[in-house]
Amino acid sequence: MFDIYEFCGYSAGIFFASSLVPQIHKSYVTKNMGDISYGWQILLIIALLMSLVYSVHMNLPPVYISTLLELVFMITLVIMKIAYTKYDKLSDKETSSKDDSVFVEEP
Repeated sequence: MFDIYEFCGYSAGIFFASSLVPQIHKSYVTKNMGDISYGWQILLIIALLMSLVYSVHMNLPPVYISTLLELVFMITLVIMKIAYTKYDKLSDKETSSKDDSVFVEEP
C-alpha cells in the first residue's frame, strides 16, 4: 500500500541531500571555495551527526538515509575547500615568482 507520509519523508530527504550538489559542482568547476566558511561547514556536520544518531535510534530510515548522504556531501565540500585553498596558495606563489622575474629596472 502506498504511504504518502513515507513518500514525503523520502522525497524531502532526496531534496535536502541534492541541495548540496550544485555547490559541489560549482566549487569543482571554479576551484573557488572562498565564500564557504569552515564555521558553517563544521556546524552543519555536527548537526548532521547528531541527526544521524537520533534518526538511527528512532529507526527513521527516510531521515538517516538522507542525513548520511548530506554528511558525505559536506565532508566532500570540506575536503575540496582544504585542497583548493592549498591549490590557490601554490598558484599565488608561482604567479608572484613569475612577476618578480619579469621586473626590469630602468636606468
